[in-house]
Amino acid sequence: MSAAPADAATMAIASEHDSRNLKRRSVHGAAATLVSQGLRFVLQFGSQVALAHLLLPTDFGLIAMIAPVLSFIQIFNDLGLSQATIQRPQISQGELTALFWINVAVSATLAVAMAAAAPLVAAFYNEPRLIPICMAIASLLFISGLASQQVALLNRYMKFKVLATMDVACAVAAVVVGVAAAMAGLGYWSLVLMQAATSLTVVVVAWSNTGWRPSWPGRQTGVGSMLRFGGHLTLFNLISFAGTNCDSILIGKVGGSMALGLYDRAFKLVAAPIWQMSLPVDRVAISLLSRLHAEDDRYRRAFVQMLQVLLLATVPAVVFVATTADVLVPLVLGQTWTAAGPIVSALAVATGFVPFSICSYWLFVSQGRSGAQLRWAWARSGLSLVALLCGLHWGALGVARSYALSAVLVHGTLLWGATRHGPVTLPVALRASYPIILAGCVAAVGLQVFERNLPASAQLASVLRLLIEGGLAYLLCAACLLCWPDGLRILDSLWRLRSTFARVKTAG
Repeated sequence: MSAAPADAATMAIASEHDSRNLKRRSVHGAAATLVSQGLRFVLQFGSQVALAHLLLPTDFGLIAMIAPVLSFIQIFNDLGLSQATIQRPQISQGELTALFWINVAVSATLAVAMAAAAPLVAAFYNEPRLIPICMAIASLLFISGLASQQVALLNRYMKFKVLATMDVACAVAAVVVGVAAAMAGLGYWSLVLMQAATSLTVVVVAWSNTGWRPSWPGRQTGVGSMLRFGGHLTLFNLISFAGTNCDSILIGKVGGSMALGLYDRAFKLVAAPIWQMSLPVDRVAISLLSRLHAEDDRYRRAFVQMLQVLLLATVPAVVFVATTADVLVPLVLGQTWTAAGPIVSALAVATGFVPFSICSYWLFVSQGRSGAQLRWAWARSGLSLVALLCGLHWGALGVARSYALSAVLVHGTLLWGATRHGPVTLPVALRASYPIILAGCVAAVGLQVFERNLPASAQLASVLRLLIEGGLAYLLCAACLLCWPDGLRILDSLWRLRSTFARVKTAG
């Protein structure tokens, strides 16, 4: 590997601090990510529908059994160093090189650890087929580690168009490989091959577009603070894992692969679209807020606007899924998965409050408060675990409903901790979000009224009904916001954001 000259790397990094281009890069980045996530959603949604008809619930259940183990190991795969690269005001070639080789060494160690743990995982679930699956996925950990710093640099430089291209390329590769393998009769191995296609695509695209290459490893000072920052984020992710992945472990242990397969598909059907809707804002937020952390007013305005965009995108979608799950699940996944309908509905309600955890993460990371984030993560994960244990007696559906009932407390706790210090206070966050939450509640009632008053003689085809109710959810939310001043201010702010994008696009 050849090293880029230190002065050239410094100049490239420094150029990204040009505040004159900050708004242009942010708006273009959000737009590019929005388009890519739309394409990615279509591809992934289509592949999930196809795979649900080609594979069995037990196939998904096998992969879901490994998912908590993989998620646990992946917590340490990056050590939080990617976010340290993005958040740090200045970074040198030597520091980047040191972080790259640390990532590589850690990834190799974790790959060996996961391969060694394969027999234990298989024994825990009493499922010998998990041993070769664990071995195969272990190799992907090392491959992913090769691209960690390259992807972080793309975020730091706010190269969101490249990241958007990478997202679409990964989705295309995964869909083509996964569906082809399933049609060839490879069963659960098609899901493993999808992950392999994604990991390899990330490495190829990231290395091809950063323009940065690491030097050979050597002694480097100045990375201690970055390692401490990354260490706090790693512990935060570890605690979050304990609070959010124990459900899969316990449901798989108690109910077996069938119950876990239903729960896992229900969770993916709800969570995947919400996370994809969040990504355009989430990807821009940390990079932008990290550049504005010394300017309180601009920081606060940027946070409020991004939070409102996130809520307007996700709240109507959550309302739609929660109220139409009985039709949505059989149509998308097939009649085999009908039992997942009530689980989907309950998880949709719980997911509706996830944006508050997402925006809390923006605040903690952009302000360099990873230590405080770690402390508040204990509270959130503890509450999640209590909710899990309360619902586990009633199986997967009981867990989902328990999560729905506790969602406000779980995600609100982290938001309260994130807003105790810094330019954004809790009243600021609540004033920014309450009109949209209320509009979502009104939209939910409106959809229920629509369904109950649909004449039996005028029953609509499933696809048409879903299209109507999906559009109705967003229209009702918009109509509610027009009915009071705070809602009007939100819509006016977003309209000005659209005008900003139009001006930036013309200038660019």
